[in-house]
Amino acid sequence: MKKGIFLALSVALFLGCSQTTKPEPNKQQNALPDENVYKPNERISLLEFEVKQDASSLPQNMQSASFAQDEILKRRFKVFTLRGVKFNPNDAFWAFNVYKPSEKRKYFGSNFRQIPQSWFDAQKENANFAGFLQISAYALTSANTAVRNFPTDEPIFLNPQTPGEGYPFDYLQESTLSIAHPLFVSHLSKDRAWAFVSDDAVWGWVKVEDIKFISDEEALAYQKSSFVTIKTDKMPVYDKGGNFLFYSRVGAILPVLAQDDKNYYGKIYVRNMLREFVLPKSFSALFPLKFNDSNLKTILSSLLTQPYGWGGVDKLRDCSLFTKDLLASFGVWLPRNSRAQANMGEKINLKGLSNAAKSKEIKEKGVPYLTLVHLPGHIMLYAGYKGDDIYVVHDAWGLKTANNGRALIGATAITTLNIGQNRSDIQSANLLISKVDSINVMRPEQGMLDKARKMSALQRAYGVKIEENLVKFGDGTSLVYDDFKQKDEECSTGADIEDMNALDYAAFSPLSAALSDAGRCRNYELLGKIYGSSESAVKANLVDVIWLKDFLNLPLKFNSKNGAAAALQDVSNELNEMVKSDPNLLEYLKDPGGTFKWRIIAGTNRLSAHSYGIAIDINVKKSHYWQWSKGYENLIPEKIVRVFEKHKFIWGGRWKHFDTMHFEYRPEMFE
Repeated sequence: MKKGIFLALSVALFLGCSQTTKPEPNKQQNALPDENVYKPNERISLLEFEVKQDASSLPQNMQSASFAQDEILKRRFKVFTLRGVKFNPNDAFWAFNVYKPSEKRKYFGSNFRQIPQSWFDAQKENANFAGFLQISAYALTSANTAVRNFPTDEPIFLNPQTPGEGYPFDYLQESTLSIAHPLFVSHLSKDRAWAFVSDDAVWGWVKVEDIKFISDEEALAYQKSSFVTIKTDKMPVYDKGGNFLFYSRVGAILPVLAQDDKNYYGKIYVRNMLREFVLPKSFSALFPLKFNDSNLKTILSSLLTQPYGWGGVDKLRDCSLFTKDLLASFGVWLPRNSRAQANMGEKINLKGLSNAAKSKEIKEKGVPYLTLVHLPGHIMLYAGYKGDDIYVVHDAWGLKTANNGRALIGATAITTLNIGQNRSDIQSANLLISKVDSINVMRPEQGMLDKARKMSALQRAYGVKIEENLVKFGDGTSLVYDDFKQKDEECSTGADIEDMNALDYAAFSPLSAALSDAGRCRNYELLGKIYGSSESAVKANLVDVIWLKDFLNLPLKFNSKNGAAAALQDVSNELNEMVKSDPNLLEYLKDPGGTFKWRIIAGTNRLSAHSYGIAIDINVKKSHYWQWSKGYENLIPEKIVRVFEKHKFIWGGRWKHFDTMHFEYRPEMFE
C-alpha cells in the first residue's frame, strides 16, 4: 500500500477493507475495555444473509475468455529489475509516520493494555532505516507469509471496546503472500529476523525464514517457467513421498516442470530447501485459468464463508486481497488496496445518483465478474443480477447500525447491494447501494482470443462469414453478431448470435460435471435463417431419419440443413449397434418424445429448438425435467450421452435447468 495522509476511516472500518489512511480519533481511546460499558450483544450482531452462501446461488457467468499471462507476470517479475532503482525512503517506510501514538491516539496490544512509546521506538530502531537498499537482492517466498508494516508479529489495535476495532484490525498487517512469490529485498532488520521487501504492490516486512534469496540467473530462469495456479484454497500439497509442504492458496502462481493425467510436478523452495511438489489437477490448472463459469464457481466455492481477515491477517483476506487473488488466477492484475483497484479499467462515476439510478447503471454497464463496485473503504465484485437484485461477492466486516454498532458479515460472502434493508437499526444511508460511488469494468483485450475462436466455430458450423460484427449469409443478407448488451443467464431479454455459444459446453466431461446453461440461449433470427423462419419453411426442410432400424425402425422428422439430419442418422446407427451388445440401453431409446414440433418453451414466449427440427427427446419415462423434479436427477446412461456429443448434439442433462431427455444439434458448441 502506498503512503497516505491520515483521513477518516469510519466507512473502511465498518466494512473492513484495509487502508493506509488514518482513522478518526475515537472517544475514550485511552480507556481500557470495561465490562460494564462494552456489551457486544448490544453493539454487535450478525447480519442474516438473504442469499444462500453457495456458488450455485450466483448468476451464471455468460462469458468464456482466455486472458494472456503477460501483464500479470510482467507486474510480478518487475521486482527482479529493481536493483539500482532509487526509492524515496519516506514512501517505503510510510507506516512509521502513520502508526505512532499521540495524546489523542492510543494503541493497544493483544492483552488489551496500552502499548508504550518505548515499544514503538524499539520497532523503529530495529527497522534499520540506514540499511535501506544496501542488500538489493532478489528472493522468493518459501512459505505462505504475512507482510507486516513493522518488523514484528505483535499486533497493534485501536481501542478494542469500540465497534470496528480490536481483532482482526491489526494495523501492522499489510498483506499476505503465497509461496513462490517474487520479491525485491532492500535490507534486513537489525536483529536480522526480518527482511524489508517489495512485491508487485507493497513495501513491507516478511520473516527471513519465509524467503529464499536467489541469484540473478535463478531469477531469469524462474521468469521463463511454465506456471500452474490454484482452484481450491487451503488444500494440503505434498511431495512424492507424501510429506506435507504447504497449503494451496488461490492467487498463487507456481512453476511447473511436468504433468501426467492426475498431477502437475514442479520444484520450489520450501523453508529454504528446494522441494519437488505434487499438485493434483483436481484443485489446480495451467495458468492462467480460463475465465468461465465453471472455474469461477470452483474458486468461489472454496472462498465463500472464509472468515474476514484485515490485511490478510491469519492468512485470510480482506476486500481488496480477495479481488486481487481471485482475478489473478485468470491473469488479471490488480493493485493491493480498494482505492487503487477502483481506478483500474473503465471507471464509471455513480456519485450523486439515486439508488435506483445506480442500480440501473450497474445492470446496464457492468460486466459480471469483471466489474468492481467501489464505495469508500470497500471494493466488491459484481456478479450480475436476478430480477431486481444486484449480486456482489465480497469480503466484508459489516454494516454500521443506528447505535454505532456493527451488523457483521465477517466473511467472504454473496450478498445483494441491499443487504440489511429489512433491519430497523440499519439506516438506508448505510446500505451498500447508498454508499456505492463508482464501478470499474475490467476489459482485458486478451478476452478477444476466445471470442475469435467461437466466431470461427460458428462460421464453420453454418457456412457463414462474420465481418465487422455482422454475420453474412450467401444471399447477401446479414445479422448483427454481438449487440454488446448484458444478458441474464437465461437470455430472457433476447439473445444475440454471440450469446448462443458464449458459455462453454462441457462436452465429453463426466456426467457429474458442474451444470451450466450452455446452449439454452438461442438467436431466433439466425435459426430462422439457417433452418426455416416459419412452420411451413421448416417443414419443407424436413427429411426422415430411421431411428434404430434393427429394433424400432421408426421414421423421425429432422431438419436436413447444416448436416442436422445426417448427424442424427449417425447417432441412430451407432446406438443401434450398441443396443445389440447392451440390450438394456433400448429402454432409454424407445418411445422417443418427438423431434419436430412447432411450439414455444413452456412458461415462455420463446420457440423451442423442436420448432426448427434440430432436437430430439428420447424416452420421457426415463427422463427428468427441472420443472417436474425437486432437484437434479438423471437416469440416462453416459454411453448414450457420449454418442450424441460425438455427433455434435448438446445434452439438456448438463443444464442447470435440466432436461435429461433433450438432445439438440448445435455444431457451433463443438470445436
